[in-house]
Amino acid sequence: MQPMLSLRQEDTAMPERPITIARRALALDELLTLAETHERAEVNRYRRLAFSFLPFDTSVSRLMASLGIQCEMRVEELRRLSRQLGLPDDAIKQAAQVMSPPLFIDTPLQAHETLAQAVIDAEHSLHFHRHLREASTVTALYPAQTAIIKQKQAEHVVLEGFVTSRSEPRQMEQRA
Repeated sequence: MQPMLSLRQEDTAMPERPITIARRALALDELLTLAETHERAEVNRYRRLAFSFLPFDTSVSRLMASLGIQCEMRVEELRRLSRQLGLPDDAIKQAAQVMSPPLFIDTPLQAHETLAQAVIDAEHSLHFHRHLREASTVTALYPAQTAIIKQKQAEHVVLEGFVTSRSEPRQMEQRA
């Protein structure tokens, strides 16, 4: 008879949380599809923002473009992970997303409101990835999901700091 090993929480790869009725476990292909689809939408959102700010404030445009590039890198990482885990190529489908036409920013108030919404959207994206990690039962994905969450936290902090540094529409007007 073999002795039973007891695992402490710090010994396990994934933290344990009590399961609630509302919690669902996502299959590997569902989780990766949701994550990639979300990041593709984020790429499009940041591209649209970069283009929208281009005639008004190139520094904001460059920031949005660089955040979009980070999203593209996460999409590529999710694809690599999918291939590494042996999922078929059609498991993560390339969804054609309709981009809304760009709205050119032309007033300081509009710029401030758009940046404030970008912070809110970044926070929603962070929460989305946290929920995906909680719904995951695949321990192999935990490190990648944790890395994405850390990147999303940094993205949110950068945007919040940027908006705070330009907290008043008058400051945006001076930069235009």
